[in-house]
Amino acid sequence: MTRKNKDMAPIGDGCQLFPPWGAPDQWREANAALNHLMAIHDKKLNSAIEAARAIGDRLKWLFPLLDTLCDETCPHCPDPCCLSAKIWVDFKDLLFLHLAGHPVPQVQLIADTGSRCTCISHRGCTLPRLSRPWVCTWYLCPAQTARLRRRPASNQTLFRDTVLSIKSLRNRMEQDFIQAVR
Repeated sequence: MTRKNKDMAPIGDGCQLFPPWGAPDQWREANAALNHLMAIHDKKLNSAIEAARAIGDRLKWLFPLLDTLCDETCPHCPDPCCLSAKIWVDFKDLLFLHLAGHPVPQVQLIADTGSRCTCISHRGCTLPRLSRPWVCTWYLCPAQTARLRRRPASNQTLFRDTVLSIKSLRNRMEQDFIQAVR
């Protein structure tokens, strides 16, 4: 096995990189570790918590527009993205949920890259919007993109600027968290 960084541990045959924490025990351990880090570093997490709350506020700005786009496209879609996408909760998603106090899914959304999201139902996603992975919010399928382009420029600007702002805040939240728990 080759490694690009000599400090990295070798990856064994039983190691699964994607999705992270796909096994239920790994998911519980990841969440317990974040809870533990938050408990012992709570006094130093104000900036990371502030960023997480700002992310939540900005997400709420997008939800009415996204709900409308989904209502207009998803029920009629012959090949819904959510059925074929390989989506999981990444570190920033999990960190956001913990820092902002939003519900954390009971398990990682897919156990392995061959499985389907556990939160898909015949009526769409069962997760509250604030508990969904970031990619589930910012990704617009071609039909939704076309509909957004036909909306007022203010809707397009809201979407673009809010997505950029959230991306920046997610990076800041992660960096602030890492700095606080060092």
